[in-house]
Amino acid sequence: MRPAMAVARVLSSLMDQVYDAPSWNRPRVLGTMAVMAQTLMGRPVLEFDALMRGRIAFDYDDITLAPRLPSTLLHRSEATPDVAFGPVTLRAPMLGSPMPDVCGLAMCWALAGSGALGILHRFQPVGEEVRRLKEAAEAAAGPVGAAVGVTDDYQERFVRLAEAGCRIVCVDTANGAHIQVAEAVRWMRATAADVFLIAGNVASAEAFTWLEDQGVDAIRVGIAGGSVCETREETGVFVPTPYAVAEAASVRRRALIIGDSGVRSPSDMCKLLALGADCVMVGSAIAGTKEAPGRVIVVEGKKYKIMRGAASFSVQQEQDGEDPEYIEGAETLVPYKGRVVDVIRRYLAGLRSSMSYMDARTLREYRSNVRFLRLG
Repeated sequence: MRPAMAVARVLSSLMDQVYDAPSWNRPRVLGTMAVMAQTLMGRPVLEFDALMRGRIAFDYDDITLAPRLPSTLLHRSEATPDVAFGPVTLRAPMLGSPMPDVCGLAMCWALAGSGALGILHRFQPVGEEVRRLKEAAEAAAGPVGAAVGVTDDYQERFVRLAEAGCRIVCVDTANGAHIQVAEAVRWMRATAADVFLIAGNVASAEAFTWLEDQGVDAIRVGIAGGSVCETREETGVFVPTPYAVAEAASVRRRALIIGDSGVRSPSDMCKLLALGADCVMVGSAIAGTKEAPGRVIVVEGKKYKIMRGAASFSVQQEQDGEDPEYIEGAETLVPYKGRVVDVIRRYLAGLRSSMSYMDARTLREYRSNVRFLRLG
């Protein structure tokens, strides 16, 4: 009890100093108070380096963000989380995942209109993806991304998408640290050097560095954290996305970091961006919206839509025309959410409010000003 009382007395003294201190010195005094308050509770406030030093993985619910500076933003609208993403500037640092029940034509239109970016999924005939790309780009009056694989028809798909004007291509694989990805990226670079290439997924510093060395422009970081991904259960492979993003940020030289896996709420997005992600990729967060592919179904009076993982039974069956030998994705019902613009608006409002807490007008200032608190 005595140490706690001593800290309390020091905090009381510091509070007096806040009122007496000149304005330029108040942030330092307030910062000292924050650190001592966390010491009193037995929860250290951590800078990014300190958070990573323990080498103990952490997930979304294991950390929280701690403001350390008085905010000078009069309103959260002063925070502008714009991100330069290849040929486009995103007003909302969010990408729609190239999943068959997430990103179709209507979703790409809606995301572009909200300042985000949709990536057309590849689980459709080449001609159909190209047609939808053209329609989406024309309606959205701007860039639209499209996904390709690394086997089968990927070369034809890439060439036809590029010829149709696509300048953002996502090399969509479960394991981005694979020799097939390297070979595909080399071929794509030689075929259309001006295309902005996204690849992934990876979940470690070593894999991120390897994929960055292949010459891609942005890397999806996160494995097995998605709501319809069963990789963790089937293979034992899993790294919490926040920890994977932090590892990638610690070694990143130039490639953009896309936090991709398990984003369930605006706070999850805020944590990934604070840890070093340039933007996040969302799947379940926007599945179930009006613009997501598929019909609305009613079960016991409640509205739902279907969401399937890329390696689920029905997606593989539709692609290959026969029952798959191995399944690593789930199929589930997600509650109907209404318009995707309302979902994006909520996420963007939460991010701007979080930036305001951190006295940050840009994402660069956000990462510089934030401190992290380990929970538990």
